[in-house]
Amino acid sequence: MNRNNDRLNLESSTNKIDTNQASIACFLNSLARESQSVQLLRSDDGQHTYQLSLSNSQTLHIPLRYFSALGSHEYQLPALLLSGDEVTALTIEQLVDTIVNEPALVGIISEEQKAIFTNRVLESLDNTAQAIAHSPYQQQLFSQPLDFKTAEQGLLIGHSFHPAPKSREQFSLSDAKRYSPELGGQFKLFWLSVNQEILTTGSSAEISFTQRLHDLVAHDAVLADALKIAQQQDRLLLPVHPWQWHVMADNASIKGYIATKQIENLGQLGATWYPTSSTRSLYAPRLPYMLKFSLSVKLTNSIRNLSFKEVLRGTRLNDLFQHPELAQQLGNGQDFQLMQEPAFIGLKDCHGEIIDESLVAFRDNPLMDKPAQEAVVLATLTQQNPYGGASLVAERIKHYAEQQGLPTHHAATRWFDAYCRHAVAPLFDLQANWGIVFLAHQQNIVMQLEHGFPVGMYYRDCQGTGYTDLAFKRFGDKLGDEKEALENYWNQDKVRRYFAYYLIINSTFNVISAICAHLDVEESELIEILYDHLDALLKSGVKDDLCLRYVLSSDALCCKGNFFCYLQNFNENSIPDPAVIYFDLANPLARVKEVTHA
Repeated sequence: MNRNNDRLNLESSTNKIDTNQASIACFLNSLARESQSVQLLRSDDGQHTYQLSLSNSQTLHIPLRYFSALGSHEYQLPALLLSGDEVTALTIEQLVDTIVNEPALVGIISEEQKAIFTNRVLESLDNTAQAIAHSPYQQQLFSQPLDFKTAEQGLLIGHSFHPAPKSREQFSLSDAKRYSPELGGQFKLFWLSVNQEILTTGSSAEISFTQRLHDLVAHDAVLADALKIAQQQDRLLLPVHPWQWHVMADNASIKGYIATKQIENLGQLGATWYPTSSTRSLYAPRLPYMLKFSLSVKLTNSIRNLSFKEVLRGTRLNDLFQHPELAQQLGNGQDFQLMQEPAFIGLKDCHGEIIDESLVAFRDNPLMDKPAQEAVVLATLTQQNPYGGASLVAERIKHYAEQQGLPTHHAATRWFDAYCRHAVAPLFDLQANWGIVFLAHQQNIVMQLEHGFPVGMYYRDCQGTGYTDLAFKRFGDKLGDEKEALENYWNQDKVRRYFAYYLIINSTFNVISAICAHLDVEESELIEILYDHLDALLKSGVKDDLCLRYVLSSDALCCKGNFFCYLQNFNENSIPDPAVIYFDLANPLARVKEVTHA
């Protein structure tokens, strides 16, 4: 297949519907957030322009459809290259090439780095174009209530501040159609019958792994019988993502296990599974667990393999939340809920070491008995609409306003207030009063909606958790004494850097921009509501107020630099000090008090 011709065909088909060019907005917004060379100019008539001064007295101009004080701008392409009296409209490829070859913007990087970065960016744009053109849901994503599956598979654009949010290098086009959420992927799992002596398993809350596995396969008579036979032979069943099986089958130890019949592949059996927005986590309606797999694909900044320490975090967290006081924090099925990860299974190699590529985490499915509930991942709610029109969150607010007979402005402030109450406040309360930290980025927050209005929130991805000194003080008997040896012990610097970035900048600022871009409400109004919620929590007398005070009063917040991390070809999960990819971003919350008390 000719890659350039394929891209041109895709652009031709999607230009008819993609009036916002939402995919390139992720690239441009990430650069603008991280580079002081980008100027955002405002003309006398109130129109804004994204401007870059280039070498050879050239200037790049891109008109903005919407200017966001928080950085989530919407654009009106094509970009214009101004050179003397000449004005040239640039294609997407020319725009990316112009930026990558401007040392004043990207620094001194090798030709190899340029080529790798450019190919990944254009591949991501290809993937996004495919998703926009071939999503099975199309306009439904922005016009109708969404169940969990549809919302997960409706994330067409990806990370809103990343140069290549839909990059997945190892997937072919046929792989993408089968295994990617945005193309409506669905498939059955491979199931392996495995000798227990070469397995590692874990389970929590005094429920055995075998019981959890039995509950998972009980829906299918063939699988249930296979588990019964396996147990009689001192074996268990291991679920395997079909793409990952091809990776695992090349492992020398696994090849040996197959040859000696310690592993038997039973084939693809049981329920149909649907990849969720993270691609490696799968959902099957009406089953008690979702499954999170190692997937040896580079998605955005890192290879998505699990590790033993990560899956162990899930079981420890589930055990911790059996504590009566913490259990009370989870309400009665609404408000704040955790999608716990109470169990895991994987293979050991011939030396007894865990094979990371084989690990699978079980994730509780709170939607098992209510698969039609409107449970929408925040990233889908806030993504720019590539078909033209408003974001999903703006459309749900309009619907809520019509149902309640409210002005849209009032409905928007009420909606955001409920979001803060159900998502921001509980997560900050767990950090400030319990010492439990969740990396709550847009794909880890799933909003529970009724008629489009927030009534609760599910948090997922229990590997992205940490504990502060406060947690060790309150729950030391469950967490152990050697906190410095735990990789998810978080000191105050780490809490400020990561927790504040993910919950405030990555998640909540994007909610604000997605609402305000298409409704009659100013970003500053919603920032003030956010401030009030955090200030109220602070004034309630929390046990650890350092992060709250940092978010409310610091002139700048620590922000992750996805553009330059990706440009430098860092693997975020393996660089020695992830702090090097963070930078200071002006904090709009610090100005709220100044304005209100002026």
